[in-house]
Amino acid sequence: MKHLFFKTALLIFITTLFSCEDNTNTNDSTGNDSFSCYVNGKLYIPSAGTGIGGGDIRPFYWTYEFDDKVFSIYTGGEYAIRITTINTVIGSNILNEKLGDTFDFSHSGMIVQNELIYYNTKDNQNNGNVTFTEYNETKAVGTFECTLYNDNGDELKVTNGKFNLSLDSRTN
Repeated sequence: MKHLFFKTALLIFITTLFSCEDNTNTNDSTGNDSFSCYVNGKLYIPSAGTGIGGGDIRPFYWTYEFDDKVFSIYTGGEYAIRITTINTVIGSNILNEKLGDTFDFSHSGMIVQNELIYYNTKDNQNNGNVTFTEYNETKAVGTFECTLYNDNGDELKVTNGKFNLSLDSRTN
């Protein structure tokens, strides 16, 4: 009887072990309202916060201004990332300007920050790019990569960035 119990327990354990789904975070931003990238080689997926009264806050939002051809996205979580492009086109958009702050909508650049770090793109330099495969008032799909710098000149690399944004995550 004792052997039967151990065999049954072992069988249940092995069955459970091999039937579990792999819930590993990946950089597969392919669905609506997804955003991910690697920050110095570490996967970053924005996380939602908690608002007043316990309500969820979206992990990111984006803006689209057709007349000015401005695109901007802002994320939350471990890092706050701001990406802004002006004169936005389908295809490659160069990030070649320093942003004044995270509310700067007049320059093409990127900021990565949290309570410990602050990195920004530099003026008059090809720091990276945002490539749009789709861009209109209801959807923005593309990829991005960028090298940013702190005040000491240290580099921060953002690579393999992907986004697929729908009207649900847009602010305007």
